Amino acid sequence: MARITIRCGPASFVLVDGITESGPDTITGYKRFDCAPIHLGIESLAQLGAFHVRLTVAFARHAFLLGIKHCTVRSREPLSGSYTLLGTLSGCSASAFSYRLEALKDGGVEIGGEFLFATVEYDATFRQDLLRDHYQRVFLCLRNASKSDC
Repeated sequence: MARITIRCGPASFVLVDGITESGPDTITGYKRFDCAPIHLGIESLAQLGAFHVRLTVAFARHAFLLGIKHCTVRSREPLSGSYTLLGTLSGCSASAFSYRLEALKDGGVEIGGEFLFATVEYDATFRQDLLRDHYQRVFLCLRNASKSDC
């Protein structure tokens, strides 16, 4: 049986620095990059969307990125500086969610697209005893601007 390792602390792969607002259909966060490749900006948006999906289902199911329907990038230059991350739920069913996600800098959309997420019941592979508490804790840390404690 394969073991799942959940990393936490500074070595974790959380690419959202904070979540400033979350509502039934929206989530807002931020991320500061220092000469980062564009794919890390796209990953930040995916993580923001997945956190909103988890919040929407009260952390009762495992959420994951199903795919990216389309994504546009304003520039091919590395990401540097502070970005506002915006997510808007555009549609959902019992287990599938569609979001418009954008990374903004200086008021302009640097990265934007439609991201698709799915949820599944926790099981032997996606263990509730590991994942639910982990994602709730990370979400609360990001919401309380204490990422270093995550």
